[in-house]
Amino acid sequence: MISRGVLRRIKVSATESLRDLRPKPDDILLVTVKSHDTAQAAEELGAIYGSGTTVVSLQNAIRNEEFLANRFERVYGGLVEFGANYLSPGVVEYTRGNLLALGKFPEGVDTVAERIASDLMAAGFRVYCHPRIMRLKWWKLAFNVNNALLALLGCWLQQAQSDPETYPLMAEVMSETLLVLRKANIHPEAPPGFPPIEESIDTLRRGDFAREHDLPPDRRSYPSMWQDLKWFRKTTEADALNGEIVELGKKYGVPTPLNALLLQLAHEAVRNQQQPGKYTTQEIAKLFRQAQGG
Repeated sequence: MISRGVLRRIKVSATESLRDLRPKPDDILLVTVKSHDTAQAAEELGAIYGSGTTVVSLQNAIRNEEFLANRFERVYGGLVEFGANYLSPGVVEYTRGNLLALGKFPEGVDTVAERIASDLMAAGFRVYCHPRIMRLKWWKLAFNVNNALLALLGCWLQQAQSDPETYPLMAEVMSETLLVLRKANIHPEAPPGFPPIEESIDTLRRGDFAREHDLPPDRRSYPSMWQDLKWFRKTTEADALNGEIVELGKKYGVPTPLNALLLQLAHEAVRNQQQPGKYTTQEIAKLFRQAQGG
């Protein structure tokens, strides 16, 4: 079961090279790498496993399933709605949530998805299957576009949702993103127990997400991009998140100055090896106004 505040030592079989794997006929592959590594993972896995192998993408962004489908015939999408912090190699700190959603790619639910869901529920997750899983992943992306913002500000989710200078900025980025999705005829759908994007934007603007935020480190939900900067990684998922919206905006004629700005700043942060928190909220707000021509 998933639990917070409990130290668990788990012995797992691991390898540093996929070439060490010995495939079995009933293997199911769970792909959890960052989006920028999916294409390479698909190629390496495809060199070892047959095209009929079942592959599940438990990743943010929405192009991972397409990459995997180039090599595998049985691909499933997965929505991940829980948080954890990477502390050091082999040490992960669980912070919040335990929801997973599964479905066939590009759509549908079958007995395989239901069996995987059953196994994950037995492990302590709250899991359900959805026939249009990509709609849920678009919903998640509309929130993930703020990952770069929080990383640049150096704050965690609960803190950002409770700061009257920060949550309006989050609402602006999500509102811009929603305009693009509507123009592209994309229909995000919230999982059970979560509000639609429009309602979340209104809630942010009113400040109704405000909650206890002076939390101990093991309860703070940092976006993965914050952790990328913290550990001086050479890439982030900004291209797969903000970059996705920028490209869709170009295609459908919708301006995306805020997503483009966050993408630019994320690239600069990686290039210059900046730690999280380089910018204040006031500095970001000024850059937002400039980007919007104000």
